[in-house]
Amino acid sequence: MAKVTFESIVSDILPSVPECTDLIIIRALRRASEEFLSKSLMWRVNLEDHFVILGLEDVELEAPSSDLRIVQLKSATIAGKAIPQIADGQKPPNSTKTFCSLLDFGNTLRLTPKPAANATLSLRAVLSTTSKSTGLEANVAQEIHEHLIDGALSRLYGIPGMPWTNTPLAGFHGAVFQNAIIEARGRAENNNGRAVRTVSYGGL
Repeated sequence: MAKVTFESIVSDILPSVPECTDLIIIRALRRASEEFLSKSLMWRVNLEDHFVILGLEDVELEAPSSDLRIVQLKSATIAGKAIPQIADGQKPPNSTKTFCSLLDFGNTLRLTPKPAANATLSLRAVLSTTSKSTGLEANVAQEIHEHLIDGALSRLYGIPGMPWTNTPLAGFHGAVFQNAIIEARGRAENNNGRAVRTVSYGGL
């Protein structure tokens, strides 16, 4: 899919902080992206089917690329049957029913009890960028472009001792950014994440 790099957004921010280097701006954009997506839970995708193996309780999960991570699972189904989620370490409320837990920072799904048969597992996940990300998919970037600018500016203006430091503007852009996160999360929860188009990705 088409990708919008953080570097390509630098020109939208540089006029506000002309003494700042591209590298610092890109770092601020990267952090703003990770915060916005991990808190708003708006980037939801259907992963390709994973496979449950008889007797193995853990299923290794992969984000669509190595610079993304799975923040949450919104749904897990086996053979069309929904698998309820429980917290890691929580005792299942019903020993005759299958439950799942997301572990290892989104890298592992644990099934309780251990699967009694091989099966196909379908997942809908919430994604976020990470500290390794160089950009965003175009459809996601389009949705949050202005919010990324506010998030980056709040960080840049808040760096102490720089020629562009401006505490009041840091607070202003930070408030706009946080409000945008709240609004985006509300839309995502109400519309099951349709603020961003659903895309299917390959898993294991």
